[in-house]
Amino acid sequence: MSAFIVTPGLVAGKLMRRLVNGHPRLRDRGIRIRAVKGNAGASREAREIIFWQRVPVVVVLDAHTLSPDLMAEQCGWAHLLLERVEPPSEWRVLAVAPEIAVLLFRDEQLLRSVLPVSPSFEQLIRGRYEPNRVLAELFAQAGEQPFPDALLHRLDQADLSSLWSVAPELRPLEEFLLEKLAAQQPGTAP
Repeated sequence: MSAFIVTPGLVAGKLMRRLVNGHPRLRDRGIRIRAVKGNAGASREAREIIFWQRVPVVVVLDAHTLSPDLMAEQCGWAHLLLERVEPPSEWRVLAVAPEIAVLLFRDEQLLRSVLPVSPSFEQLIRGRYEPNRVLAELFAQAGEQPFPDALLHRLDQADLSSLWSVAPELRPLEEFLLEKLAAQQPGTAP
């Protein structure tokens, strides 16, 4: 038994995979990542995993907003879907505002290491509000297409471990996974 992280989209899936692989206590623990199409697809996939495999699941959603009320509403829909299968102790729903790719903009040095060209000051600011659009622009500007394939390839080479300390939205993910993995291995502390 292990755990799953389910995300909407290839970039989010690759980010989660690289984050887990860069975490000293989560890597090599059998955490599986599923990237599916859209937030609704992620919630449905998480429900299927919980129902059929009975393992802990974290659903990490693109908020597509900065509004706390709208984010809570999005998470609420996912909660309704999942609580019919297992109690909330077995899953978590996290919404990253505005999109999961914003995590790359939390560490400018890391961001520059995965980009084909240096972003302008304006692009760095806009990246906090529309990260996927800015990333696509930067890769198009450098002639590295198709997007997101070029970014996915660059993420394969990147060390994203710094994001665990600079992205507060990752703390609930880390805490939940460590707690569930410790419970699966008696005698280990989270």
